[in-house]
Amino acid sequence: MAEKQLKWEEIKNRLQKAGLFFLCLLTADIALSGAGRYITIGWFSPRILLTILTLICGLPLFLAEFKKHIKNPAVILLLIFYLYIAMEAVRGRAAGNPPPVWRSDLMGFAWLGLFPLTLGIIRSREDLQRVLRFLIAGASVQACLYFIFNIVFAGIAPQALPSFIERVWEAQWGSILHVEYNAVRTFGRSSLYMLVACLLLLGRIMKGEKINRGAAALFVLNFTALFYTYTRSLYLTVFASLLLAAVWMACCHGLKRLLLRMLLLAGCFLAVVLFFDVTLRQGSFQYAVARCFHRDLHAMLPLPKTWEDKEQVDMSDITANSDNTRSHLLAELDERIAASPLIGHGLGATTSYIEGQSEYFYHDMLMRCGVIGLALFAAPFGYILYMFVKGKGLSGRDSEKGLMIIALIAFWIATYFNPWMNAAMGLTWYSLNLRCAGELSASAELKGDKSLDE
Repeated sequence: MAEKQLKWEEIKNRLQKAGLFFLCLLTADIALSGAGRYITIGWFSPRILLTILTLICGLPLFLAEFKKHIKNPAVILLLIFYLYIAMEAVRGRAAGNPPPVWRSDLMGFAWLGLFPLTLGIIRSREDLQRVLRFLIAGASVQACLYFIFNIVFAGIAPQALPSFIERVWEAQWGSILHVEYNAVRTFGRSSLYMLVACLLLLGRIMKGEKINRGAAALFVLNFTALFYTYTRSLYLTVFASLLLAAVWMACCHGLKRLLLRMLLLAGCFLAVVLFFDVTLRQGSFQYAVARCFHRDLHAMLPLPKTWEDKEQVDMSDITANSDNTRSHLLAELDERIAASPLIGHGLGATTSYIEGQSEYFYHDMLMRCGVIGLALFAAPFGYILYMFVKGKGLSGRDSEKGLMIIALIAFWIATYFNPWMNAAMGLTWYSLNLRCAGELSASAELKGDKSLDE
């Protein structure tokens, strides 16, 4: 009996190590590759393979301790949400909602299934740190691609952009556009993970007595790449999350250290962007301000003019088409929500203006699952915040936990404009936060216990 128990423990240890390896690769893939379809054989892709391998390793570990895990409030909340989603799936099928949208909804929310798997796979703080390192690596590789695309398509071979755009769309990685002022707008489906990387790196930059140069370089890389997205929702999310992170870091490490190091990072960012503007003859600041505020930055400030004038740019026209599309979309979504506000119209529900998912996740969720569905979906997030407050930790050693939650808040902000939270990109980070809710508290640190389960 004892021998069988030892063999089972050995099998579990091997499954846990293998599962952690596959989870790390999966997290890096999600942080890097958007939809994960850059290499496909029919419906098969590297992300699907990594997901299957993670499932094979993690599911036995979860089931082996099922009685313990089922007492976890986060598991209970997730189970309630899935029961409700099952009801909405039946309602959507009965209502004849478009099958492709219906299947997409089911597959999207299925990514929350990563959370039970992480309960068995991530067993210590070191395991979590390994996953986060892979996440930062994936986001940083994506940021490098943004820089390369900017250099190539703004300064070296802009004529190659049209044919390259087709390949990017086929892989569902994101979008690349040549816009006003010779700027190149690059947006990836996983762009928000560069912000997650910035927040995690900020914690490492603030932690030591001396600044971590490697972390600072990666921070500037990811932050500058975010700037080149020229995406208003991301700009808003970056501002809000960095403000929260600054308050948290000031509490953990002091205001003086925060200000000095943030000023250094800001100076490096400005130097990098101005260097690219001069060498590539871009007006990146000009386009960013025009897109966000409809203002002519060059007319207000005596900045060096680096781009060539081709024609007069109408500031209000830069976002006119996007704003018009969004207003029509929101009007139809609001109309459908008002028709069934509590339980919605079932999974797969859509409007005449869109064939599938829109860019407004909360409106989509209210339309399909109602107020009840959205509340149940957000309930685990409320649990995360509750456990964080309950931990009452303001020590430096607990700072990363706060940054992880702030990064999750960033997803909740940005997902108002983009459907991150019903896809792998958002739900993977949701799952990792759920795994750690309340288990990285200062009290556990003071006890000297590195386990995430106690």
